[in-house]
Amino acid sequence: MPLTTEDKLEIQDLMGRFALAVDVQGPDAMRELFVDDARFVIESFQVDVKGLDNIINWIKDNSDSFPPNLTHVQSNFVIDGDGTEAKLSCISQAIQDFEGEIKHFVIGRYDETLVKTPAGWRLKVHKLNMRS
Repeated sequence: MPLTTEDKLEIQDLMGRFALAVDVQGPDAMRELFVDDARFVIESFQVDVKGLDNIINWIKDNSDSFPPNLTHVQSNFVIDGDGTEAKLSCISQAIQDFEGEIKHFVIGRYDETLVKTPAGWRLKVHKLNMRS
């Protein structure tokens, strides 16, 4: 069965919640977004972390390497799948604003694999492909 409009909206909302967790709420908020056996991949930094607890610990351990005052903006969503698994591709921009000036700007693409759980859609594989 193809994805419904409701599925696609829930998946897009999940990605908004991912950005909010990264920018504001902190790594522990990721527990509501990923399945327990998830993968977190950033190939340009040779990052491939398996398991939700390991993902959260990796983010906590590396949070000093992320610039402060980041805002993630996502666009150009393409979501395909069936009623149990979905693939999402979208553009992600990370912008650092410091004292009214843009200090840091990165653009990349998220290529996500999601699964539908009893609690709703969750990330199975989060993959960031950096462009700049």
